[in-house]
Amino acid sequence: MRQSLVRLALLLLVAFALPAGDAFAQTRGGFFERLFGGDREVAPPPGAIPGQPRSGQSGRAAPSQQRKKQATTAAPAEPVFPVADIEPKDADARKVLVIGDFVAGGLAWGLDQAFADDPKLAVLDNTDGSSGLVRDDHYDWTASLPDLLAETRPDAIVVMIGINDRQPIRTGDGNLAVRSDGWDAAYAARVERFVTALKAAGKPVFWVGEPPLRSTDGSADMAFINTVFKEKAEAAGMRFVDIWDGFADEDGKFVSRGPDMDGQVRQLRSGDGINFTKSGRRKLAFYVERELDSAGSGAAAGTAALLNPNETIEIGADGKPRTVGPVVSLTDPPPAAADTALAGAAPAVEPTNAADPVYKLTVEGVAAPAPPGRADDFTWKAPRPSTEPVTGSVVDGVIILPVAAAGGGDAPVK
Repeated sequence: MRQSLVRLALLLLVAFALPAGDAFAQTRGGFFERLFGGDREVAPPPGAIPGQPRSGQSGRAAPSQQRKKQATTAAPAEPVFPVADIEPKDADARKVLVIGDFVAGGLAWGLDQAFADDPKLAVLDNTDGSSGLVRDDHYDWTASLPDLLAETRPDAIVVMIGINDRQPIRTGDGNLAVRSDGWDAAYAARVERFVTALKAAGKPVFWVGEPPLRSTDGSADMAFINTVFKEKAEAAGMRFVDIWDGFADEDGKFVSRGPDMDGQVRQLRSGDGINFTKSGRRKLAFYVERELDSAGSGAAAGTAALLNPNETIEIGADGKPRTVGPVVSLTDPPPAAADTALAGAAPAVEPTNAADPVYKLTVEGVAAPAPPGRADDFTWKAPRPSTEPVTGSVVDGVIILPVAAAGGGDAPVK
């Protein structure tokens, strides 16, 4: 026992006499490990690559590291949007002119895809990405429109503009701050001048509203100018195409993902919260496509709409388009009026027939009389006299006769 204690003391003296340092601490299987055992984590030597296996070690990662690596694996990318090849157009194809800013350029691309296989309709992209109605020093749409229309000779005009207009308006007295009272009045005046120039062309105009933006202030500004566009365009007889709900949630706020044309949830807006992806451009064009079809600007795709102009296509809650209708209208123009829309002529409205049962029911609220004997025939009819012999009933030995036979209770009982 005494010899063991002496030996242990000598070993401790040797241990404390050795120089301390990183090499001793990093030596695997050193004195303390031999003394106490264990397998502790050892720091890599200087210059070693972290995570690189040392000699004598296996390169296989621990199970926990493998699970962490699997968890950080990127999700599969969205399917690539199928881009259609644009078929050659006929020489007499109807031309749809698209004008506006860079968002309108994306709309023109979507319309080109929509009518890619239709040789009777051509989309003309005459947009200017940096243009707007505020910076007319860059491009003045009102002044340039007559020459552009004379050159292209379109059958219909699609307008989408305003995304670049969130900036001060320059005047001779200085700059008008965005959304100030002076800015609102000046902007409305510029919209009205542009609408007047469009109306002078004598062609059907489809004014596409602005979408919501990611920033709250941006969406508020877009909502404001949409009210100006809608008021001025519809007052001039143009169609205002509202696309806001197609790119917003149930509260009307910006969403970057949503159902595409096939009902599949895709990325519709780009990372900047302004632009559209290819799927978004195609969905954006859908709203204009159905308006063009219902106005007779389309060819084969618009045949059904020409037969019934009240038949429309709506995007359901599942994101898939569906036909709604046909609807029997009492005030809309007849289907033949769709051919005159492109010519700019006002369609003739046939007089209504006040004696028509449908008119009386839907307009005057007067239903047609029910046929006699039907379940809803509630007219009062006088009771028919009975020809059957009178018979009495015996209750507790007393003969009870009907009132008609008893003469009101005065006839004697037999």
